[in-house]
Amino acid sequence: MSTKSETASAAFTNVITGMSIKAARPEVDVRFHQVQIQKQTDRPAGFNFRGVSEKIIYPWLSRNEFNGAKSGWQTRTLERPKPYFLEYDENIGAIKDSFLSIYDELEIGGCNAREALRFALYKQIELRAKKKITIAEPKTTDISTIVSMLTEHFSAEYKNKGASRLPVLAFHAIYAVLTREMQRFNGMTLKPLEPHSAADSQTGAIGDIEIARADGSIFEALEIKHGIIVDATIIEHVKRKLMDKAVDRYYVLTTHPSGEKPGLEKELAAIQSRLGCQVIVNGVYRSLYYYLRLLADPSSFAPEYASLLKHEKAVSFEHREAWNKIAVG
Repeated sequence: MSTKSETASAAFTNVITGMSIKAARPEVDVRFHQVQIQKQTDRPAGFNFRGVSEKIIYPWLSRNEFNGAKSGWQTRTLERPKPYFLEYDENIGAIKDSFLSIYDELEIGGCNAREALRFALYKQIELRAKKKITIAEPKTTDISTIVSMLTEHFSAEYKNKGASRLPVLAFHAIYAVLTREMQRFNGMTLKPLEPHSAADSQTGAIGDIEIARADGSIFEALEIKHGIIVDATIIEHVKRKLMDKAVDRYYVLTTHPSGEKPGLEKELAAIQSRLGCQVIVNGVYRSLYYYLRLLADPSSFAPEYASLLKHEKAVSFEHREAWNKIAVG
């Protein structure tokens, strides 16, 4: 379960919740995780485990940089009103046997819940230590080589989510250098990245990357799509973001090989004419060539990218390790 705790984070959080409750309340049959099914046991908890998971377990896991989901009951297969018996017939996934075996051991096998929890957290400490690896900072100034490395990093096959965040990190790293070097950005500030899971409506952001004027208004912004073709719907969404803003330039970049659907030129021209913002649609990889040419030293983006990779919560050890392998050849 610990090995799969990144890819099966909800099930892992569920198990940690069950073990925690069992350690604190040994008399409770933790297989009966919902109030509505606890009439079936003479050892009910009297509460739904989901609330404990969301209010106590996940925040604690997150604070300690352990793997976990916002709820151990966030998938339908885990929240069915059925006890977690070995014959539980929902499709939990590849960890089903481990998941159900743990609950069975807690109730039938005489497992010590406190020791089981201690061991599970020990394995998380090991995984956390592996995440804190040194991130490679390639020194090459050859732009083609840099773009090739980034292309491989973005497009590799990963078991864990987070690949869509990588192009955002790369462009943020480049802008960290650009805002120091280019006169166009004198007096401007590159805003920190918002959490990957945060919606624009919650943060007030108009793009994945934003450069702000001294008064806090957005001067330039980038929206980066991963594997999504830019169409009229996306442009309409951009237009709505810009309606009450004084943005000078807005880039919509995508890793999709086709880039954009034809016929967007008229709408882009209308946005510039009516809202005063130049909206530029382009491919991520072509744009990388353009931006890297603007840097006095193309390799200067690498320390910035490494720092973002190291601290970004949306990417996993797998993405960091992949970059190291690519960067050192």
